[in-house]
Amino acid sequence: MAQEAGYLSQQALEKVIESVGKHKGVYGAVLSDTDGLPLQSSLPEEDTERVAAHVASLVGKVRSISREISQEEARSVRLELEVGDVEIIPDYDSEIIIVALVKRESSKMTLTSKD
Repeated sequence: MAQEAGYLSQQALEKVIESVGKHKGVYGAVLSDTDGLPLQSSLPEEDTERVAAHVASLVGKVRSISREISQEEARSVRLELEVGDVEIIPDYDSEIIIVALVKRESSKMTLTSKD
């Protein structure tokens, strides 16, 4: 999982995950490339791989839609769930996607597999 992304070192990737994790309510973060390969994460490996793959696919679709509508790149995507939010921030220049899993106060948000 821990690969280098373009010009970002392993240490820089770790700092991004650490920084995202310091925000209120964040219980997990994933850094992936736009192909869905995980680069760094604070989640278990199995969850990291699923999140990275799904988010990369979603970001690709959002990118197409935003270009079609406004000729601009989407700066972020937010999925609002009953128990929390999934914040997705693509950086198209460095081809990295930041994902933050944020739980609402007094809720228990966890990843679940629906295989």
